[in-house]
Amino acid sequence: MPQYAFRCDCTATIPVGIAQAGSSVRCEQCSKLMEVPGTKVLRTLPILEDVVAGAVPKAGFAQRFLPALLLAIAALSLTTAGVLAKERWFSPIEFGHTEEEFFAAFRDDALQDPPARVWDHWKYLVESGLPVHRPPDYFVINEYFEKRKPWLIGSSTLGALSLGMFLVLTFGQSKGRLGSTGPSA
Repeated sequence: MPQYAFRCDCTATIPVGIAQAGSSVRCEQCSKLMEVPGTKVLRTLPILEDVVAGAVPKAGFAQRFLPALLLAIAALSLTTAGVLAKERWFSPIEFGHTEEEFFAAFRDDALQDPPARVWDHWKYLVESGLPVHRPPDYFVINEYFEKRKPWLIGSSTLGALSLGMFLVLTFGQSKGRLGSTGPSA
């Protein structure tokens, strides 16, 4: 908002804004209370170029670019974390078992079998040959998610940190702009 040069009777220049039109202003040199003219008359007065009381410094390239970069990183990271979390949440298995526990339970069940069933299994293995060791689908899926767990944790952390830094920078800049506006009384 421009400041206009309002002259006092003592030749002092008082900076006045449009918002002060019609109000009273005290001269700092002679302490005389003067009536500020209306907006039509005020606009005819010369504008003070050197008064920078309410001027806000323009944000530099880094101040404009850094929040945008942080917001982009936060969006990308949180999207990645969301996709990985959705895959894990809707997976067809329950997590918590290990492959060793599975085969230990399988061995215990085999040891509990009656001799007739063991003989039937033995005959089947002799006729068909030993099967290739393939872990159940559970462990394949579990391994898939275990490999992606660091990505899930890392992208969640990076997204939260960059979003927090974006908010701090954005609100810090706006608070700085709000705190420096207007002339000090």
